[in-house]
Amino acid sequence: MNEISNYISEFLKAFSDQTRLDILYLVQKEPRTSADLQETLQKSQSTISQHLKILISNNLIIFEKKDKENLYSIKDSATSNFLSEVNTFVIQKNKEKLEDFIDSDLRDILP
Repeated sequence: MNEISNYISEFLKAFSDQTRLDILYLVQKEPRTSADLQETLQKSQSTISQHLKILISNNLIIFEKKDKENLYSIKDSATSNFLSEVNTFVIQKNKEKLEDFIDSDLRDILP
């Protein structure tokens, strides 16, 4: 059990960073280039690259070469479903705290 718990813990760490979550939400809507992610999130190229590497190594996003750029997107519907389920769970568990944000911010990230 310890080995599985360690694996799950490491996997969930991929979701524990705001920049990685922002990347996941952005590429969930449509494939994005690294340059687009840098511009949208106002982060350096090295920061975006580090986060993309973690998301790819956890099988959450994929990339495909298009022309001379890599396009990043959600790997599969299971990942999209997981993001939606986490959003729903967090909203339900923290409804009072999040009440002011539900109508504005969260509407933008929910599918």
